[in-house]
Amino acid sequence: MRTSVAERRVARANARSVQGAASTRWYACAVGSTRDLLHDGEELLAEVRPHPVVVVRPVVLFLVVLAGAVSLAIGYPRAPIALAWVLAGTVALFGLRLGIRILRWRCVQFLVTSRRILYRRGVLGRDVIQLRLQRVAEVHCRQSLGGRVIGSGRLVFEVAGGDGPLVVDDLRSPRRLQGIITAQLDRFDQLVWNRAVGPYGGAPGGVTPARSGGRPRTAADTPPNGVVLGDEPVGTIPGKILQLDELRRRGILSEDEFATKKAELLGRL
Repeated sequence: MRTSVAERRVARANARSVQGAASTRWYACAVGSTRDLLHDGEELLAEVRPHPVVVVRPVVLFLVVLAGAVSLAIGYPRAPIALAWVLAGTVALFGLRLGIRILRWRCVQFLVTSRRILYRRGVLGRDVIQLRLQRVAEVHCRQSLGGRVIGSGRLVFEVAGGDGPLVVDDLRSPRRLQGIITAQLDRFDQLVWNRAVGPYGGAPGGVTPARSGGRPRTAADTPPNGVVLGDEPVGTIPGKILQLDELRRRGILSEDEFATKKAELLGRL
């Protein structure tokens, strides 16, 4: 009976994952060239640019300088020609600064695929950061009061086996992006779980892994520090034992449950 209950819970979790994946495709700024970045079988889940608020300040400065220059020109029609050149040069300088800022904003993209996170930026040169989702330990969303009002914020990715977190600022709708990424990470965890239990049924107690509600994932859970699944063929008993050991190290299986399953598998040899 316990096995049948666990199987039903796993089936419901799989159904929720499929429904979530179908409803999380989101493109805030679709760009055709990004399709060329996808690998075979890879799916684009979200694509956004930084929030337009990043260009508000240079726009305001340009408008203030332009208004001041026009006011001086109208108020002092007989001013020396040198003053006119100074005003024109100042307006041109702030206009150039505004154009560069907008161009930089247009050249920044944040993409989430079914396998990776890509962060592209650069005008003349191009800086591309690629992060496999399997290496993401946790995703944190940080928003100030003003950011919550306008829908802007920061995402912080804790990377397993990395030197430090990946920080992406000024993203639009960061909480929605966080939900899309977390749902995909849950699908990965569910896949590991299904490979581990396989045809032998669910774990005692019907526990299923969930990134959003389970123990926070740490660097010890994923390669290069964790056990790399797949060293043994999935269908073999040694491979099943390795995968059950992975669940034990994560805290999903207790020591007694792991020992029971291990003895059951060894008894099949």
